[in-house]
Amino acid sequence: MTAVIAVLHAEDVALEFVSVLRDHADEDVLVIVGQARASVTLPAGLSLRERLELLGPLVEPGGNTAELPVPADVAALLVEAPASAPGPGELWTHSPADHRIRRARFGWIVSRAVSPFPGSSSPPSLSLPAVTCSVGDNPFLQTIPGTAAAITGAEAEAKIDFINRRAGELLRSRVADRLVTTDRVPAVERFFTASAEQANRLYALISSLGDDAAVADDPWEFGRSAYEAARLDATAAWTARWCSPQDGPIVEVGACQGELTRRLAGKGYRVQATEPNAGFRARLAERAEPGVEVLPDSLEDLADHGERQAAAYLLVEMLYYDQDLTLLDRLPTDLVLVALETGQLNERIWPWLREQSTWRVAERVELAPPTLESVCDGLAYLRKRGSRGLVLARAGWRR
Repeated sequence: MTAVIAVLHAEDVALEFVSVLRDHADEDVLVIVGQARASVTLPAGLSLRERLELLGPLVEPGGNTAELPVPADVAALLVEAPASAPGPGELWTHSPADHRIRRARFGWIVSRAVSPFPGSSSPPSLSLPAVTCSVGDNPFLQTIPGTAAAITGAEAEAKIDFINRRAGELLRSRVADRLVTTDRVPAVERFFTASAEQANRLYALISSLGDDAAVADDPWEFGRSAYEAARLDATAAWTARWCSPQDGPIVEVGACQGELTRRLAGKGYRVQATEPNAGFRARLAERAEPGVEVLPDSLEDLADHGERQAAAYLLVEMLYYDQDLTLLDRLPTDLVLVALETGQLNERIWPWLREQSTWRVAERVELAPPTLESVCDGLAYLRKRGSRGLVLARAGWRR
């Protein structure tokens, strides 16, 4: 067995990997179904419809909450499958940057199961330098495909027939990631090759609002992006216009790995840098410069305790987590600098500001305009949404 397709749900083979079955019509293909923690061999010589039909019993139209397998589980399925050779020669799976986060995580898990990576427990017999990923579903990130395979009319009919007969409930699923829509039944199947390191970075990038963002060092590429460097430089200069190092310490909430922290410390500020994510916080502490205190506090912690009096609190690109904005009222400071992309400012911050009387807007400024930028060494590109700043001064405060 040299060809393996590892998918989260059985229907994914029909949706995204029909061209792989076509290209391996004369070979057995092993399919790993992560949701079912099962494998099935699709024998050589069968028609596409006959091969897909073998996956029918593994389609589970229900929810999307079962615990995902770990890399060792995937490796065991590859080794123990009766028809498999000692490890796959070619392996296809989901993109670690798929917008459907569980498929993204499964693609990342598969990569870790078979590819060399620091800390990986994969047996040497499963070592592959890279996996081939379906571009999948992501409206925010454009991945550069290495191959694009158009399916035939007959293959499209086989896709449609399998979904209608075996997974028809998914055409009206209330679970967004399971819903089968027209764009999730592509007539052109696109793939790219990713090393374990690239898969790790892509998965961290798509997990930006969750704890898994820390699986990669600097997932947003603050240290290598021209856009991010300009944004951070502008943010540090903006801070300096509103308070000086002599005014007292400043609190940077959600400091991540400390790229803005480093700039502020370089200007002489005493920075109390808070970061709840343990992975990011460890890197922040390791790289912290003199004058920087690293803390685990969240915005909620800082507001509840009210102990860290500061010249200013910086909430830079971190109000994306549905925080209660009234928490700002309890921060022990008269000055809060908020930076966000324009859409979030318009949808969340401005409506709240209009309904309260604790804060007045002392300044609004564009820190960085939107731009298109490549990420992950040119493997993909996306729109960086720009950053706008608001200076919030407590009512009655004057410079």
